[in-house]
Amino acid sequence: MNVDIGGRSYAEQAGLQDRIAFVRSVYLWLMGGFAVAGLAALAAWATTSLWYAALQSSPRMFMLLIFAAQMGAIFFAQAVSRKRPLNMLAYALFTGISGYVAGMVSIIYATTIGPGVVFAAAGMTAGDFLVLTGVTFVSKKDFSFLRNFVIIGISVMFFGGLIAWIFKLEGFSLIISAVAVIACSAKILYDTSAMLRTQDYSDPAGFALNLFVSLYNIFLSLLRLLGGRRN
Repeated sequence: MNVDIGGRSYAEQAGLQDRIAFVRSVYLWLMGGFAVAGLAALAAWATTSLWYAALQSSPRMFMLLIFAAQMGAIFFAQAVSRKRPLNMLAYALFTGISGYVAGMVSIIYATTIGPGVVFAAAGMTAGDFLVLTGVTFVSKKDFSFLRNFVIIGISVMFFGGLIAWIFKLEGFSLIISAVAVIACSAKILYDTSAMLRTQDYSDPAGFALNLFVSLYNIFLSLLRLLGGRRN
């Protein structure tokens, strides 16, 4: 028998505290990922001469290697997201590589167009995340109905981006960037809603990884949209 305290049982209070602790853990993981990414972006700035030379000498090969490294890192992070302390290493590896890539792209846009476009993309990404998170927390709505939309949107983003890169389709690339912003924004709603409803509190790293990937793609896509045509 549960004893009521202010209309709420011990079991309900314990469950609420567990959920709060889980949500806090997810956002701590997310902030840690951004800290690692930020340091990696600084490393990209410090080693500009090295990676820029590699990019100039063989741009397609360089981009393929970066893509392969990111894919390998994210699959590794997903596979071990529940296995401590390996999940910390894998998460740091992926966020570090992603931060380095974001740093390289930001430097290219900042030097060819101006730093304003980078700050605008970063600010819009942060604003998008805060609004979507606030909507999910305040409305308490279940956004699981977005699952199919997210799957289709991410698929279009991935394969469309690959086609645009292979055939150098500038206009199509901008369209795919717009699709990526919409699809990844929907995924933030979906993942945040799932985080607030899950009964499995053993994978905060997995939820943080999902949010990080969405924000990373939104930032790069906004950077592309804001500066692509002027580059």
